[in-house]
Amino acid sequence: MTEKLKRREFLSLNWESTIGFLGNFIAPQIEVERDFFRPPGSCNELEFLTSCSRCGKCKEICPENSIRLFPLESGVKLVNTPYLEPNVTPCTLCTKCIEVCPTKSLNFADFAARPSIGSINVSPDQCLAYQNVICDYCVRACPIEGALKVVNGVPVVSLEKCTGCGICVSSCIAEEIALKVNL
Repeated sequence: MTEKLKRREFLSLNWESTIGFLGNFIAPQIEVERDFFRPPGSCNELEFLTSCSRCGKCKEICPENSIRLFPLESGVKLVNTPYLEPNVTPCTLCTKCIEVCPTKSLNFADFAARPSIGSINVSPDQCLAYQNVICDYCVRACPIEGALKVVNGVPVVSLEKCTGCGICVSSCIAEEIALKVNL
């Protein structure tokens, strides 16, 4: 004998199923569409958007002034959420933003799982070292030993060690910056 569902239970189950389906469908798309950098220790994008209180404490505490908040023109989904531009202002990964985050949108567990912002790409067309000019400014500026080193006269990035902090980008002396942090 089957048990009949009450109308409220039926609607509740259907609502949960619909939300679950849409969440599974939309969540991966939100992460793929992201073309900007979040501060260190950020959780996945959907979770970040739903948990971040947009308080701005991370921006206020950032000693490098690396963290910016999206303006209203960026859309309701992103407004007042923090982001980084490591190709403009490097992030030293000091983790002070994680310490002050009241909602754990930035947290140490996610930072430990993914301790990088992005990865560096060196453009041979702009890099002075590729043009037979002795230059190692980026390598000397890199705070992570072995993340960027000179091999056969040119800079080589270790994807396993590079944090994508952008410090090497800001130290590049080429006319057109030869380094870029990518997602």
